[in-house]
This record gives sequence, C-alpha cells and structure tokens, in this order.
Amino acid sequence: MNIKRLILPAIALLGITAFQIAATARSLDPSEAEVDAQLQAVIKAQGDEGYQLAFPRTLGKLERGVQAPKTVFLNGNREYSFVAVCNRDCNDVDIIVKDMNGTVVASDVANYAIAIVPFVPGSEGRYEVNVKIKGCSVRNCDFGLGVFVK
Repeated sequence: MNIKRLILPAIALLGITAFQIAATARSLDPSEAEVDAQLQAVIKAQGDEGYQLAFPRTLGKLERGVQAPKTVFLNGNREYSFVAVCNRDCNDVDIIVKDMNGTVVASDVANYAIAIVPFVPGSEGRYEVNVKIKGCSVRNCDFGLGVFVK
C-alpha cells in the first residue's frame, strides 16, 4: 500500500473535521461564562494543591432539586477531589458520590454555592458523581463540575 496516496486525503479529512467542530461550537452565554470562569479558577487552585483534571470539566443547567449524574472510573487508593460551582442565581449546590450499588460513599450537602468532596476510593471501579442544585432563584441554574486526581 502506498502511504503517499493516503496523506492528502488524511489532511483533507482533518481540515474538514476542524471546520465542522468550529462551525458547531457556540459561544457561552453570560451565565455559562460565569460558571466557566469559576471552574477555571478551581482548576488553577486544585493545580496549586497538586491535583489535575481527571476528566473533562462538565458545564450544564439544572432545575432546583434535580440531579445531574456523571459516571467515572476511579482507581483505588488515589486521592480525588470533586468540585461543583454554580452561577449567581444559585446559592446551594451539592455533590453526592455513590458506588455502583447506589450507596452514598461521600458527599458535600452543606448550604453553599460551591461543593467540594475529597475522596479516596477503597477499590477501583465506577462511581456516580451527582451534582444537585438545591437553591436557585430562577427556573434553571448553570453549574460546573470538575473531577480532579492527585
């Protein structure tokens, strides 16, 4: 097989893919940008503590009382930190971490606009990280979640 004949189509495919990604990307609205800025500050602060993002950060909207689950695979005996933030319309965000049996293994349900859960899993496996907005002055509040590993 002649590799040289594949180079030009591969370059064209990469260019088309990059164009499609740029065409489908949208700018963040002010509330999303506020949450994204908070998450960027959290990423820097966690980095100063020796943590790095273990998974891509999550941005979303939630109604009060609704949970947004994210399933993650964690290594046993590693130090993790889960951090959730929300926009200015929110005054209470919680994180609840469950194992795959549905047992709560860690949480931060204090009444604050940021939730931080340090966690060292006893064993390797899948865990469900749930973000819940408990206090929101509008129908939907924007939130962000970062999962960090040391």
